[in-house]
Amino acid sequence: MARPVAQCPIRPGDACSLCFPGATGPQDCGLVYLVQDDPEMAAELARRRVAVNRQRRGARAGGPA
Repeated sequence: MARPVAQCPIRPGDACSLCFPGATGPQDCGLVYLVQDDPEMAAELARRRVAVNRQRRGARAGGPA
């Protein structure tokens, strides 16, 4: 059985690449903490996630992205 792949909360659609030194995944990533702790950055990330999700839904439905 395949193991689940942790998704990067900062780069929607990408797997966690352990880009932050010492991190074992998104749960202890310093970059994720910094972004989520800053209200402006967290809001921008939320806007980007919405855009990515809309694009994916459009691609799956065969409609415009």
